[in-house]
Amino acid sequence: MTRPTLSPLERLVRSVLWKPLAASERIRRLVFDSAPEDHLFVCDGMNETFVVSARDLAIGRELFVLRKCDFEKVKHAKHILESRAFGFSLLVDIGANIGTICIPAVKRGFFKRAIAIEPEPFNFSLLETNIRLNNLTEKIKTHNMALGMNEREVLEFELSGTNYGDHRIKVRGDSGLYDEDNRSSIEVKSDTLDHAIGEIDPRDSLIWIDTQGYEGFVLAGAKRALSVKTPLVIEFWPYGLARSGSYVQLKESLSSSGHRCFYDLSGSDTATPLSVDSLDSLYGRLGNRGAFTDLLIL
Repeated sequence: MTRPTLSPLERLVRSVLWKPLAASERIRRLVFDSAPEDHLFVCDGMNETFVVSARDLAIGRELFVLRKCDFEKVKHAKHILESRAFGFSLLVDIGANIGTICIPAVKRGFFKRAIAIEPEPFNFSLLETNIRLNNLTEKIKTHNMALGMNEREVLEFELSGTNYGDHRIKVRGDSGLYDEDNRSSIEVKSDTLDHAIGEIDPRDSLIWIDTQGYEGFVLAGAKRALSVKTPLVIEFWPYGLARSGSYVQLKESLSSSGHRCFYDLSGSDTATPLSVDSLDSLYGRLGNRGAFTDLLIL
């Protein structure tokens, strides 16, 4: 396969590639924390290559300083799905950010291909760059949009200044735990999962949703995918769900979908029967002060 022509951004980051990754974690932390805000780092020397922004003090900083991404939950989900004759063909990554789920999932052979959906323009540009740098343009299709409960609408999207994984659909303007009232915002296109993605085969497709509390509305726009009991992984973050007002939608969508159980990917391999009561119980245990987990729903 012929390697695609590099974009100007890719040529730039390759020309300034800085590789002290053999240096200590302490040195990498010092370099990242002292870099100008407009600096881009190339995180190489891992299984994958990622371009990250020095302004992103969450995912970007973790990749550069610790040389890892939060991929253990993908391995855990794969382990559970392997016992169910699952086909591992398609991963639908909703809220893909810069590709830290879909890129390793495809590059390491966990899935044959992926669809990556990311609404924020800068994150999306890094997502596309990272896909190209990992030679996955033929295997990962991208969409620069949000997903919600209505087709073809425009939504207000608030931007975190320091955590580029915490950009969110804006539903409220008051202050919260994360200084939300001081965030800038942009408009993003949005669609439903059913309309944007089309038919999904539940035997070999996994839908992965990390939308910072908007998961309930994403599920409300995925009635067809839910009706055939497509396996799901969703971030379950009570604070975000409460702030967006989507928790009621999440419970209604899941309780009527035919899915029977969920696994807490930060816990054991024990299945919990799926019900409104079991979701409320987990919600209460996590509380509304910022704790979260990821659930595999089958």
